[in-house]
Amino acid sequence: MSMLPRHRTVADVMTARVHVASPLTPFKLLVRLIEENRISAVPIVDQTGIPIGVVSESDLLLKERRGELESEGDLLHPRRRQTERAKADGLVAQDVMTSPPITVAADTRLVEAARLMQERNVRRLVVVDDRGKIAGIVSRSDLLQVFLRSDEELREEIIDNLIPTLMLTPEPIGVEVQYNVVTLHGEVDRKTDVEILGRLTREIDGVVEVVNRLNYRWDDTAAMPAREAW
Repeated sequence: MSMLPRHRTVADVMTARVHVASPLTPFKLLVRLIEENRISAVPIVDQTGIPIGVVSESDLLLKERRGELESEGDLLHPRRRQTERAKADGLVAQDVMTSPPITVAADTRLVEAARLMQERNVRRLVVVDDRGKIAGIVSRSDLLQVFLRSDEELREEIIDNLIPTLMLTPEPIGVEVQYNVVTLHGEVDRKTDVEILGRLTREIDGVVEVVNRLNYRWDDTAAMPAREAW
């Protein structure tokens, strides 16, 4: 069995108990749902539980700007302004929601979920199961939880899990962790061991940075001397 570090997934940090609404939920009830439950967005699902959109606080706040949106144009982004005006005039969820929602599977690695959020410029992802039905919601703050792992927990994972996986002896390798910044020092046999251990340590969930001060006994990356022709 592989003992490489287990990368945490969306399922580890997502909110599984999600408040949802239907496409015909009135505007006021959407506001009440957000305020009473202290959430920032509500997934909109169809009759089968499949998410079809998301209503966020930003979507609802467009109602406050209705007069401004009607009187001002946007020559650079006319389509966006048209969408904002339609949302500002909306009466029910299907009028104001952002659709389609950006979805992700529960077994998606956190780093991949974070990349998707940045690429799509969203603050949350709707989590769906293998049938496409809503299973939860994950936000930016959820993804940041991984950096709350303790220094000791990270140190134990490196010493008890990662180093033995690489068939290295932990005694000559020093591991120090402070504020999730890992410092590696000591000596290993090969230069490639230094590079691999540093890279895999950096990939551990919750590690902020790696200071690699490991030394090596011999450089196994050096080119082998060419054989002389007979």
